[in-house]
Amino acid sequence: MLDEISDAHKASRLSSYLTSLPAGMALKLLSGIERAVVAGEEAGLPIEFIRQAVRPVARSLEGSRPGYATAQRRFCLPFEDLLVNQRRGRKIPGLVPRSSITPIWEALRGDLLPDTFPSLIENVSRHILKGDNEALGASLSVMRQSAARALLDAGRRARSDPAFREMIDKRLGGADVRDDAVDIAHALAIGDDILSLSQKLPEEIEEFDEGCLRLVRETYDRVYKEAPDHSLHVALAVMGRMEQPWQIMRLARSIARQNSDLLIARTDLAALGERLLIQSEDICAQVCTLRPGVTSLEPMAEEVMQLANISKGFREEIDLVRYGEWEKRVFAVRQKMSTVIGDHLARFERDLHGALPLQQAGTFGKAGVTRADLSKRMSLEKAEKVRASFRFMLATWARADVLGVSQIYRDLRHMLDAYLALYTEALLTELRLATSKPEMEPPAAAFAAELLELLEGEEAAALFRRRVQVALRETVGAA
Repeated sequence: MLDEISDAHKASRLSSYLTSLPAGMALKLLSGIERAVVAGEEAGLPIEFIRQAVRPVARSLEGSRPGYATAQRRFCLPFEDLLVNQRRGRKIPGLVPRSSITPIWEALRGDLLPDTFPSLIENVSRHILKGDNEALGASLSVMRQSAARALLDAGRRARSDPAFREMIDKRLGGADVRDDAVDIAHALAIGDDILSLSQKLPEEIEEFDEGCLRLVRETYDRVYKEAPDHSLHVALAVMGRMEQPWQIMRLARSIARQNSDLLIARTDLAALGERLLIQSEDICAQVCTLRPGVTSLEPMAEEVMQLANISKGFREEIDLVRYGEWEKRVFAVRQKMSTVIGDHLARFERDLHGALPLQQAGTFGKAGVTRADLSKRMSLEKAEKVRASFRFMLATWARADVLGVSQIYRDLRHMLDAYLALYTEALLTELRLATSKPEMEPPAAAFAAELLELLEGEEAAALFRRRVQVALRETVGAA
């Protein structure tokens, strides 16, 4: 980390150098660093600083990464599918931010298992260096089981002992990380089962079909018989591999032998539904913090689609009983999203008129002429707001019904079609009749072409641009 190098200038120069390395060279450096860690030869090196700088470069390469897997990396394999890059909102069952790994590892080594964990790390590292896979597997199993017991014991003690809870929360960095440690412990306790299952499943599960369901169900049933307290984490780990994580409810239906959320919500399997609901509620809460007219919805388009897909998929996988708790939560999210998106898009028409203004010339009524107003510069601020809002609409159009904004989107699309048709013709007329021709395509014409491309495609935009060039060459107004 940055505090490993006290001189900020040196740290900045080293970071710039490391991030500029070619991906292949970055991989070699990272592998060498990890070998030094395994061998215990890293003394004096800013290990974490180098790792943080090099990893983004190394990730750009496809395929498995060569090099040494450190004791910590091997230790983490059973809960790898629970890991996410960052925490968003509340602690979600079965999701562990990568940032929680180091404090939990250090707590095991320094607080929870100070007498045994360091020696377990040494044993694992020694077997990695020797390439003794049989001994390595046995050592890792002992290491994971010891850690699982220690973390679960610490979690139980924290619930009943305020002094210990305060100490361990301070050591880990908060109650959420303590809960992360419990998730990790459950996965470690059944690490061999999770790793065995993961080898049989695709790394990315595009469709949780009958074959995948059967494999997961077999592992779940076996673990449930031997260690029922940990069995849920078989399903939670599988969710991490799913492109459509709501499909895990197929497993819940299979185990509960019920399609109704009322019954599933009363079992341990409720955590699967809770994970999905909390994710959608947290995304909704994030969107609700954006200020209409000030902050754009566009950066949230991907998350909003994730929310909509969860809601749609949730309804497709299980029967949500009317007035049931889960149904109420899904409906509440839909209502909030409909309202907040509507509030943001309420300014769309006004911003469009500000970016591409029209004016009435001559008398009003049928004899009036609508002209494009080129007397002032196009408002770049309003143009950006229109652009961002329309891109958000396009990105989320496929789930407008789930978000409760179908009618809003249709009305705005109809308005935009009509206004753009009127404006482009008025602009072309203005350019043809102008006595003083612009040297290049006006910004308003470029923006109109951009909107046309978003609406109707490249051909429509290209045709309009050609018409603009023709209008700029005409000399009707010069006479």
